[in-house]
Amino acid sequence: MTNGTVSQSKGGLFSKVSLLLTVSMGISAFGAYLGAGITSLGAIIALAIAFIAGAFIVPFAAKSSKEAGLVALAVWTFISGLFLGPTMNHYVASLGWQTVFLSFLGTGGVMAACGAIGALSGKDFSNMGKYLMFGLLALIVVGIVNIFVAFSTGVTIVYCLIGMAIFAGFFIFDFFRISKAENTWFNAITATMQIYLDFINFLLYLLRFLEAVTGNKK
Repeated sequence: MTNGTVSQSKGGLFSKVSLLLTVSMGISAFGAYLGAGITSLGAIIALAIAFIAGAFIVPFAAKSSKEAGLVALAVWTFISGLFLGPTMNHYVASLGWQTVFLSFLGTGGVMAACGAIGALSGKDFSNMGKYLMFGLLALIVVGIVNIFVAFSTGVTIVYCLIGMAIFAGFFIFDFFRISKAENTWFNAITATMQIYLDFINFLLYLLRFLEAVTGNKK
């Protein structure tokens, strides 16, 4: 295979991921709009379970066929939107829809910048994965502690900054992996899931950071 063919193949994968990510964001936004008024704890728990289960079902479906994978991805992102709806509604009430919208755009900007570093810089970021996973596990542990112990504003700000730094790292790492992956629909679907999760997590840490800094928590 020539270098030109390889570059075209990688470009094709990026095109697939870009298209799927755009559609997934739209589906998720629609789900968040519909789920904004959900207040039942039982419904939220059920959506959380469906969201987690979907993260395993989508790759399995994508392995069976392109069509099954695309349908599973659409359903999963819709469920994700429903699950996020109450949280996004909270931040709209706390910060205003303009700030939430600008945060969405800002997250997209960070994703584009970090993605360009990961995919186009020519550097090898393959070793980042293990460090990012340790950081993610630490975030999860601290997040669980926060359920039982209220953080001060200062601790919350530091926690959010670390969270944003880790998911900015995931943007770099995941786009680097896309640049090295084969141009298949399975890779496109699973990469879209990874970037989508990076985006949502970065956005949520950013919104929580802004809420802590402005003192507008309700």
